[in-house]
Amino acid sequence: MVEKTSKWESELWTYMSSGDGTQCPLRSDCKVRKSGFWCPTDNLAPITRLLDDRQFNPSEWDDWDDFAKGARLCRIFRLVEMLAGELINRGRLRCPPVPIRLIKLADEQHTIEVHLLPLTTYHGAIWHPRGRWIIQLKGDDSSAIQRLTLFHEAFHIIAHCRTTPVFRKRGAIQGSFNELLGDYFAGCVLMPREWVAQKWSEVEDVGRMAEIFDVPRSLMCIRLRELGLI
Repeated sequence: MVEKTSKWESELWTYMSSGDGTQCPLRSDCKVRKSGFWCPTDNLAPITRLLDDRQFNPSEWDDWDDFAKGARLCRIFRLVEMLAGELINRGRLRCPPVPIRLIKLADEQHTIEVHLLPLTTYHGAIWHPRGRWIIQLKGDDSSAIQRLTLFHEAFHIIAHCRTTPVFRKRGAIQGSFNELLGDYFAGCVLMPREWVAQKWSEVEDVGRMAEIFDVPRSLMCIRLRELGLI
């Protein structure tokens, strides 16, 4: 029996299928932008720097605060976080760190293989040959970066299965907004807000939190800031 798609998830896929992946499909009539908040679509470059552990600069906190305010109000980001929460619930997980076996739930109808390779240009890549998925991860990356990349690719697999084929991207910047959604999804999977809030009340140390959740320290800083915990 085919599982019925929830109303909120149908809404997410409707939005994604209506856009080209380059910009937010809600951009033209976005209440967040009209209210003067920082629009993620208009600020992809600084957001990308904030999300890249190699380029992380605490002096750009003001940029992140502006993005966090917009993301909390932006409907599509809220729906992506709900999608991440659904994956956590389906995996019946209760505490960090999120195991990489959760990736199998991104597409239960097809095999998902993960290969570590000496990639040079990207942290990861995804292929879909003969009805199976192959995720390539940069072998030199830390476990934390590999996990982030893995669940970023999981978002693309889920989107491919539900609405937006991964391999219909064209041009150098095509898919840039969807890449941001993939990063946000991965962060929400690896750092569910309830888990982060609970552990922070016990630990109150950013480095230790990054170790517990097995995520880059920069991403833990960002998540804690987004949730108003630091």
